[in-house]
Amino acid sequence: MINKQLYDKGFLLAEDVTREVKKTEPGSLKYLLFGEKPSKQSISVKFGRWGEKWFTLLVEDTPNFSMLPHGVLKGIGENGKSKDIDFLFKDDINYIVYYRELKGNINLDTEKLPATYEKIEYLKEYLEKEYPNYDLDYGCLNWSVYDRTPYETKVRLYLGKIREFVKNGVPVSFPSDLFETLGVDITEKDYYDYLKEIGKKIETSN
Repeated sequence: MINKQLYDKGFLLAEDVTREVKKTEPGSLKYLLFGEKPSKQSISVKFGRWGEKWFTLLVEDTPNFSMLPHGVLKGIGENGKSKDIDFLFKDDINYIVYYRELKGNINLDTEKLPATYEKIEYLKEYLEKEYPNYDLDYGCLNWSVYDRTPYETKVRLYLGKIREFVKNGVPVSFPSDLFETLGVDITEKDYYDYLKEIGKKIETSN
């Protein structure tokens, strides 16, 4: 079950999303057919930031775990460039650093897939040097589904994408795995019901 404080904070974050979502405009077929409506594409893009912030709040709310510097970090990339770390936290008891690239959609095209592998591999090497006294658990967190069950029963295309990640040395995990790591009791029904409520909030606020 999602505790009330985390539940309420998710809705506050959703208000930020609604303020940033773009509307359809004249010149598009969607505007022609339906008039001014919240852009579904814009919602998807902005909601990715909701996920990063909400999972951060979840870790901060969990005893014995703490967030590490993440987001756009200057000077850690190739030739001193910036790199964006989606989600980075540590287990203060077992000395494990967890790094995840957050993906709402893992059906990436042929250009984005290699770029994602390369980014994760680069940051893996960086984090191993940055936190030498910790074990590193890294990978991609696909958070649009609770676990991989829908891919096994309905959307088998995504199983191929998971195999591509794994073949390139990048494990794929899901919210159910994160909740187990943190020791929080958030069921599949809890997760989907909550996100559906958040979706309605965003949809009706525009």
